[in-house]
Amino acid sequence: MKKIVLFLFYTNLIFSQELSSENFYWPFYHSQNIESVIGVKKCYIRQEPSLNGKLLDSLSIGCKVNVLKNTTETTTINGLNLSWVEIEYIYNSEIKKGFLWKGCLALGVSKRNGLVFLTTIDSKFTKKIKEGGFEYSPHFCNFSVKAVNQNYQLLDTFTIAIQLDESMFFENSTINGWGLKNVNSIYRISLGGEACGIPTYHYYFGWTGKKILLLPQKYQVGDAGIFYHTEEFIFPNEKKGEQNTIIKQIIEAEIIDENMADNKFLVKKELEYYSWNGMTFKLIKTKKIKPYVQIEN
Repeated sequence: MKKIVLFLFYTNLIFSQELSSENFYWPFYHSQNIESVIGVKKCYIRQEPSLNGKLLDSLSIGCKVNVLKNTTETTTINGLNLSWVEIEYIYNSEIKKGFLWKGCLALGVSKRNGLVFLTTIDSKFTKKIKEGGFEYSPHFCNFSVKAVNQNYQLLDTFTIAIQLDESMFFENSTINGWGLKNVNSIYRISLGGEACGIPTYHYYFGWTGKKILLLPQKYQVGDAGIFYHTEEFIFPNEKKGEQNTIIKQIIEAEIIDENMADNKFLVKKELEYYSWNGMTFKLIKTKKIKPYVQIEN
């Protein structure tokens, strides 16, 4: 298992809810009767929403459950303060009900070419960071990306630590390898906020058929038509793509005259070129485009 720490420097967000922000990543936080999947090797179903509740059954990774509701009871495990959920599940051909700690469920599930990609949160921790003469200790969470086969046998896991103080939602998707050497599929997870000025980060992983590999990452952010920052990838099989190369196109724009009927932006564009050898990537060059003015309605 690999662990990579990405330092994403956010300011802290204060929530009106007492629950930690991680509780909002699962799609059933505000909904009921949503199908989910067990994301850990084995977890225990309890008669009550507590670690002291009577043990009913144990379920393995890949088992489908129906989340009936989110509870108000929370438990902290590995630094994660998460609520419990009431679930309905099938055990020995019998439909049963019980309670499950939310951290046992996958945040999202994406299927492609007979494979299932799952994402779970494993733990939460703080890390001291020194920057510009200041020292602070932001929160990080270990996210695990897992590849399982049709029989829900775990094939590989890649764990990445992400700072997420301002993140309020999670999304995932799978696309083809787009011509990357040794990559059959690309799995993407996204974490972001729901307000202006809060970035959305996208984390990319390549699947070789046996291993999960880390690919370059990107983000986007904007603030009410005042500025925006976008990043897009160009893979080898796409238009203007290059063999064994991942190109990241970065565009930053800031308004320079907001008194006009149409907004005038100063746009700065940059291209980053990453070499790809089938296992790892490396930034090899950067190309800056001359800034230009763009008028937007």
